Amino acid sequence: MTDPLMQADATVVIVDPAAELEIKTHPVAPRLNSLRGTRIAVIDNTKHMANRFLDATRVLLEERYHVGGFEYYRKTSASVPTPPDVLNRLTASCDAVIHGVAD
Repeated sequence: MTDPLMQADATVVIVDPAAELEIKTHPVAPRLNSLRGTRIAVIDNTKHMANRFLDATRVLLEERYHVGGFEYYRKTSASVPTPPDVLNRLTASCDAVIHGVAD
């Protein structure tokens, strides 16, 4: 008996174990005219050093661009999405959102 993988006309089927891809398109948010006085939402994804990156970004935005305030949310894990109710709250109460990624 011959090995089917050794045959010249053998077919290999590759199966992607990931869930079905759902492609959604969203328009890009309009650019803010200025950051002065704005309120920025900050989502910390809990990756290593993300909080330090976000803290440095906050300081820069306050000192250089006079951002008015920040609202923070720290995820329980980098592997879980931000809950929809949190995203809705942040986008309703803030002018922009920063989502930190670091390693």
